[in-house]
Amino acid sequence: MNNIDYALPLLLVTLMLLALLFYGLHWRLQQKKRSHIQSNIGQLALLRGLIGGFQRHRGLSNGVLCGDTSMSHDLATIRQGLDQHIRTAQAFDSTHRDAWNSLIDHWSRMREGRSSDRANNLIQHHLIIRNSIFLMEDVASEIDLTEGRAELSYLPCIWREVIQAAEWAGQARALGTGIAAAGQSSVEQRVRMHFLYQKIELLAGKAFATLQPHVTEHPQTNGFRLQHCEQVVADFLGCIKQELLGSEPPVIAAKTYFQHATKAIDELLALVDAALAQLSSR
Repeated sequence: MNNIDYALPLLLVTLMLLALLFYGLHWRLQQKKRSHIQSNIGQLALLRGLIGGFQRHRGLSNGVLCGDTSMSHDLATIRQGLDQHIRTAQAFDSTHRDAWNSLIDHWSRMREGRSSDRANNLIQHHLIIRNSIFLMEDVASEIDLTEGRAELSYLPCIWREVIQAAEWAGQARALGTGIAAAGQSSVEQRVRMHFLYQKIELLAGKAFATLQPHVTEHPQTNGFRLQHCEQVVADFLGCIKQELLGSEPPVIAAKTYFQHATKAIDELLALVDAALAQLSSR
């Protein structure tokens, strides 16, 4: 038997071992990527809960500070829910640990609600929500969550237009609840409310215009009740125009206005929930 007869089996064995090695490395990389994606989806889901909770806390706390103490019980309930979300956040192993720690620290200082300054209360809530949205955008863009799937190409609209529309609506809820609780509004407040009205109308309109063709093209994208969402947002905008911008002094009850606003915000955030559900199912 010559050297070639020995070399050929050895070469085949070497090639097989290399193939197994490369397959193993590829599998490990894929598993690491999948774990990273799942971690980020979990963080996005938690941030969605925090943003919604912070928004409700802002509206209720402003209503209480403006004189409607009937909202105090609901405020305490929301605060407890946020505390639970924060405890979950503390256990996260994330590449965005510094941003999470900053968020957790801000809430620990803000949750006590010791400040009776209405303006500062709103400013602090705006800030923590803004930072939560920034963190959401960072987490969403860190790794390709779509993994190249065309049916998930709508996701950037969720993290931008939809969540921003929900936040402007949240600011309109907080400001409007305070106005309704006080039974009066200043020129500055009405100017601000008009600005918020325009932002909601613009961003929600952009979101619906982006999502509708996508849902039509990809009917498997379920969970998006776009027509219903669009109608609820339009109803809320009508409430702002009629009850706050078109009536001075405003006569709508603070709780009634809060509920109108909450319906619109919940519908917008339901689009985020639907996107997260579709991501999780992958």
